[in-house]
Amino acid sequence: MPTAHDQDYPPRDWTVGGLRDALEGPGEAFTLPTYDDEAAWTALCTDELTREPVEALLDDAQLARDGEIPSLTASQYLDYERTGDRTRYEVAARERWGRLSALVIAACVERDDDFDPILDYAWAICEQATWTWPAHLGDVSREGLPGAVSSDERTVALFTVGAALLLAEVDAILGDRLHPALRERIRSEVDRRVFTPYEERDDLWWTTATNNWNAVCSAGVALAALLLVDDAGRQARIVERVADGLGHYLDGFGADGGTPEGVGYWNYGVGNYVALADALESATDGSYSLCSPPKLERLAAYPLAVELSPGRFVPFSDSDEESVVAPRAAAWLGRRLEKPGLAARGRWEMARRTDVFAGPNVVSLPEIVRDLHWTRTVPASWTRATPPIRRYFGGCEWWITRASPADPDGLVVAAKAGHNGESHNHNDCGSFVVHANGESLLTDPGRPEYDRDYFGPARYDYVAARSLGHSVPYVNGVEQTAGEEFTATVLDRHSSSTVDAFEMDLADCYPEDAGLESLRRTITLDRTDGVVSVDDDAVFANADNTFESVLVSTFPIRSDGRRLVVAGERGRLRVTPDDPDADRSVERLADTLETVDGTRDIWRARVAQSVSSRVTSLRLRIEFDGKA
Repeated sequence: MPTAHDQDYPPRDWTVGGLRDALEGPGEAFTLPTYDDEAAWTALCTDELTREPVEALLDDAQLARDGEIPSLTASQYLDYERTGDRTRYEVAARERWGRLSALVIAACVERDDDFDPILDYAWAICEQATWTWPAHLGDVSREGLPGAVSSDERTVALFTVGAALLLAEVDAILGDRLHPALRERIRSEVDRRVFTPYEERDDLWWTTATNNWNAVCSAGVALAALLLVDDAGRQARIVERVADGLGHYLDGFGADGGTPEGVGYWNYGVGNYVALADALESATDGSYSLCSPPKLERLAAYPLAVELSPGRFVPFSDSDEESVVAPRAAAWLGRRLEKPGLAARGRWEMARRTDVFAGPNVVSLPEIVRDLHWTRTVPASWTRATPPIRRYFGGCEWWITRASPADPDGLVVAAKAGHNGESHNHNDCGSFVVHANGESLLTDPGRPEYDRDYFGPARYDYVAARSLGHSVPYVNGVEQTAGEEFTATVLDRHSSSTVDAFEMDLADCYPEDAGLESLRRTITLDRTDGVVSVDDDAVFANADNTFESVLVSTFPIRSDGRRLVVAGERGRLRVTPDDPDADRSVERLADTLETVDGTRDIWRARVAQSVSSRVTSLRLRIEFDGKA
């Protein structure tokens, strides 16, 4: 039964009967080149756009032929239960997927008729006790290891579906060149592990989720079904349920296309959404389109709007500042929605890449083949769009403004209101970023390397998630608290050719112990002199209080008289409080942020006031001191 969605969503009216009739037609779901399309694969080696990453894939394939299949052991799987670490198992599992993907590409490019390495890797994946990774197992009864369960108990999660789609596309590309027993095994395993549980279970939480999980899992299930299931009626039942579920995913975007999950999870979710959209339009000869919801066009504008400088994005919540726009998503959406600037961005991203696995959420074959082939369809003459001078996303309450949009090194300010119960939440209402010369001198630290405790009760012990890891006020020794009820209120936004300002009240983001009646924060960019100001006006319930404005950076901060100085690699900024009696202190939190690339220092400054009355105000003047 279709559910209501808070948007114009035409797929809610799709019926199983209508879908079945369309899927019984001559349309083909797989629109990408197969092994038989020799010219398309040869072109990847000669096209300057894709030649270098394809050569790297061929090297990976040779390493796969020469090496052993990475083992996946029970003790690796138990790391997550025992220590919270996800690394050993996930690295080995990704390596299996990556090597199989490289072998398939190499077979198509090199016209190699030795398919045994592909057989071995695909068979090994079919043999795995589970396709669900430890962090997503969800079954605590076996103390961290998967067990034999019935289909109505089987976990279907991100990488369960990812394995199914990988095998489905290996089958779609190579077809009868695969051993018939492998093709049969792929269908049997995907049915047992994914299709049947999806059909029998009505409690898979992600089917109605408003975050990236929904798009990744739902689209993956439907796309695999279009490739592997022969019964059009069963395909239709799966697609009808998936289409309804994807409406919830789009509900997670504001009416203006904004999402609090950031560009990294936009890549993950939207990248899978468009993969299914492409296949479904082709399979139904255009009768059924996931591009029909009007919101899709608005969310397509999101990545460019939240880009701070080329390759750097607003890092609120669990977003990475250093990222890209997924080439496949940008290229396909840009062409489909007639947005040449977005499509050109996809081609530009591909041109910068030397390793296909270095891209966003590139795990295996489905992402690789779309990055390679879809970006080649974008005319080289198309040019990337210039970001807007200002953008406000009302759904997630993100505000971004630029001094000079055409200048890639120009000053950009971003701030957020929102609430503290968001997807991938940090307690960061009122946080802001000041970015220039390609670096954020005042910033949100983004996400750490994920482990078990980060997604448990200890999440807000991590500096990346707690409010003392963000540039937000610290009031009477009290931090902000997690929960959707701890919410900021946007009060006003002012825009002119010279000045933009964003005003919010943060009092409700704090528990009662903070003693706040109101806490008004206003962040302003003055383009005439390139000055950013942060004004805090607090009213307390009682007298005798402490108020601190916290500033966070990944670059060194030092105190210089009344000022604080942040020294980046390409520039410096000065922070001057208007209160001459305010105390200034600086802490270096050494190796406090663990990332996939190692540990990073966090620098935290505090501008502190002792307030005898019930009212205080504090202004910070932030100005750049030229390039380093």
